[in-house]
Amino acid sequence: MNRRTLRPFQRRSGVSLGLALALALAVTLWMLSGSFVGSGEGEQEPEDPARSAARLRVQVTDSLAQRVTNEVVVQGQLEPWRRLTLRAQVEGKVTALPVEKGAWVEADTLLVELAEDDRPAQLARAQADVAARELELSAAETLGQRGMQAQTQIKTAQAELARAQAEATRLRLEMEWLAIRAPFAGVIDGRDVELGSFLQRADAIVELVDDSRLKATAQVPQQRAGALAIGQPVAVELLDGTLAQGRLIYISRVADAKTRGFRIEAEVPNAERRLASGVSAELRIHTGEVDGHFLSPAALTLNDKGEIGVRTLDAENRVQFVRVDLLRTQSDGLWVSGLPASARIITRGQGFVSEGEQVEPVPQEDGV
Repeated sequence: MNRRTLRPFQRRSGVSLGLALALALAVTLWMLSGSFVGSGEGEQEPEDPARSAARLRVQVTDSLAQRVTNEVVVQGQLEPWRRLTLRAQVEGKVTALPVEKGAWVEADTLLVELAEDDRPAQLARAQADVAARELELSAAETLGQRGMQAQTQIKTAQAELARAQAEATRLRLEMEWLAIRAPFAGVIDGRDVELGSFLQRADAIVELVDDSRLKATAQVPQQRAGALAIGQPVAVELLDGTLAQGRLIYISRVADAKTRGFRIEAEVPNAERRLASGVSAELRIHTGEVDGHFLSPAALTLNDKGEIGVRTLDAENRVQFVRVDLLRTQSDGLWVSGLPASARIITRGQGFVSEGEQVEPVPQEDGV
């Protein structure tokens, strides 16, 4: 190949090499520029997972306060107005039982009679002894006025008379105690003796129960006792549905050592004696009126302090805990106080959220 032949080729090769270099430089610059673009304004920041996560859905209901009767409701029992076990005051054999067990008796009715034995003779002798001692004392005092009797002899006569009088009084009382009578009107609920039984002092004879009135008794928790006052009306309901009305007559001033509750008693009329004593009863004590909300028991929950309350939502759908007080219960729900006049109450899902958490509310009728 000669020089003439090489020159055109060299000229063409120089052009191609320059073009290749220019293209390589352009590609390099494009690649470099691409790396900067990726980190510049054109790149989107990854979304915060906490912000993108779906909020927990809870079921809520809108509740408005209503004026309701405030009551203290406790479980108790009916007790007889008076109950007494009569006991023998003297020894003796039972000679008469004029009243049968279960009978209603008026006050002073003879219930049991004991044998007199020789007590009338003993009483007669004691009375004669009293008369003799009175004569002796009179004679001693007369002689003492004349200076013919020492004062010690007069004192001795006075002492003997007092002894004789005491013995006569004791025997008279024993004669009276032979007849056991009812101290008040009531029913003979039990009898521990029969004709011919021999009684010692303090032996039980009969049990007398006055159920013309009854006492409804119960223990009231210390947190509710402050709302009670003497004279408040009390509604009493027995297990069989029987209803009765009474009034509060007693509130203990000292809490029970075991339950920390306060004993209360309500007087319940029972003139027809249709109510039996000793049975369980529910006492509802009216203490006034208050604004309350009607809820399902399932809406109640506990906070970290163990307080009873409900979880509600504020305007930003954040969870709040509101402590409530139980007013009264019904078969289909319960009434509570402590909530504002209007409240959005979480009825389902309250156990899975915490105070301050933002949630998505779902109306109760739509379900969760």
